Amino acid sequence: MIRLHPVPRPAELTDDKVKELTERYQREQHPVWNEKFIKDALLELSHGKCCYCECDVSSGGSYLEVEHFHPKSLYQNEVMLWENLLPACKRCNGHKSNHDTKQEPVIHPVQNAPQDHLSLKNYRLYSKTQLGEKTIEVLDLNDRARLVEKRFEIGDKLLTTLENLWLDLPELSEKQLGRKRKQLIALMREGTACYEYSATVATVILQDENYQKAKHWFIQKNLWNDELVNLENSLLEAILR
Repeated sequence: MIRLHPVPRPAELTDDKVKELTERYQREQHPVWNEKFIKDALLELSHGKCCYCECDVSSGGSYLEVEHFHPKSLYQNEVMLWENLLPACKRCNGHKSNHDTKQEPVIHPVQNAPQDHLSLKNYRLYSKTQLGEKTIEVLDLNDRARLVEKRFEIGDKLLTTLENLWLDLPELSEKQLGRKRKQLIALMREGTACYEYSATVATVILQDENYQKAKHWFIQKNLWNDELVNLENSLLEAILR
């Protein structure tokens, strides 16, 4: 989970439209939020990912569900409030279900910084606060088959790549170092907000010994440029430590 930065309410979702759709839901108890303009804005908010587990909800087997942070079954007046709508995958939305987030709060990825409440160790999430603990429990964020094994798969591949990247680095020519730097840049981009499971990727990269050794080598060779500095800053925004 990463911190999401709010996007403006869609222009089509006027106050009158919110009122109309809310009243229709209260009368008919049928979904009124599956509008393309709503889903498009939510995908922009989360970079096409589930706001909780970071799986891709823009394509493939996972798909976007409009999630009501404060559940619609309990807070029908908030069913179309823009601040109450989030993009989620079917798994996370199903686990959160009717959990009363006002009585027992969980992390809201726009309003809270997940890294203040969660850490990642051995591909499992651990709580740093009561809010983090409740979030892990309600959303089952240590689901072994669906999440922990996926994080391990990602991390294992990253560690192998970083090991190979550092292995012969001190012996390379300046031209070859340039190619290695491009490889590192591509790897670090996968830990930025627009990629799946970016919190896992950022955490694995920044805590890896081979990454740190490669970074110091590039600095010594005056090859640690602004792009790498900016990428590392982006990863620091996502790391769960």
